[in-house]
Amino acid sequence: MPVNTEFRPGTGKTLPVMQFLLLLSALTSSIAMAHSINLVCSQSDKQVSCKGGFSDGSEASNLPWEVISYDDQLLYQGHTSNRSEFSFQAPGEDFYILMDAGPGHVVELDITDIEQN
Repeated sequence: MPVNTEFRPGTGKTLPVMQFLLLLSALTSSIAMAHSINLVCSQSDKQVSCKGGFSDGSEASNLPWEVISYDDQLLYQGHTSNRSEFSFQAPGEDFYILMDAGPGHVVELDITDIEQN
């Protein structure tokens, strides 16, 4: 007996397809709504103070951070505190700060983006 592969609207065969599309839509929308990482730093005298966090308001504690010179030399490194903060002495050269919360959650902040107090 041959198998009938013809699609006929109104036969009920569209329900599994619609359920699949609804499930797929729900899964992809939750991925699209994932939070991003933020980093804000300010400099007062020779001390740079930074605070990290996620766009949904959650803390960014115990995340690795690095201060890197423009010629790719590692100047400082560490982990954020339980309050998502870290600080370091301002280097005597141009630099940027890199904080990594895992795949898709990396933030880079250039010296020109640091607020001067």
